[in-house]
Amino acid sequence: MDTDAALSQQLTAVVASTPGVTTVYATGSPIRVVLRTVTDAIGPDDETSAKVAVGREADGALTIGVTIGVTDGAPVPATLRLVGDAIRGVLATSREGTPIHEIDVRVCRIEDAAPLGTPLTGSATTL
Repeated sequence: MDTDAALSQQLTAVVASTPGVTTVYATGSPIRVVLRTVTDAIGPDDETSAKVAVGREADGALTIGVTIGVTDGAPVPATLRLVGDAIRGVLATSREGTPIHEIDVRVCRIEDAAPLGTPLTGSATTL
């Protein structure tokens, strides 16, 4: 396995364990996402699969991209900051001295933190 794939797996595990994150989605070009999705579906279920996109600029600087689902129980901006900080922490220890061009963290889904069937509380709006 190449070092960028290993880094992607490591970052995927770190992002998945970040408070507020419910899911890490495959990130990258549409073709690469489809290939990863098919590979994950055919292969064994591995929670540390490589879902974080790791790219390199011409000067060797890293470009990191990740798409996540978050819980509605925490503010989205705070969760995005936690994910970015977690990624920076990994890069600071495992890729010390490697410049970082960009860390792109996106939310594609906000999930209800309450279990299904839990009645909603608070004021309701009727139309």
